[in-house]
Amino acid sequence: MEFELILVIFMAVVVISLWVVHTKLNRITEHVQQMDEEYLSDEQIEKELEEEWNNDK
Repeated sequence: MEFELILVIFMAVVVISLWVVHTKLNRITEHVQQMDEEYLSDEQIEKELEEEWNNDK
C-alpha cells in the first residue's frame, strides 16, 4: 500500500514538473517569435539600403 502511494505521488510530481517546463518553454517560444517579428528580414534590409543609396546619388 505504501509503495503504491509513493508511486502515485512520484507520478504527480513528474506530471506537474513536465507541465511547468512546457509552459515555460511556450513563454520562451512566444518571446522569441515576437523578437523575430520586430527585426527586418535580409531582403527588407537590402531593399532599404538600395533605396537610401539611390536617394543619396
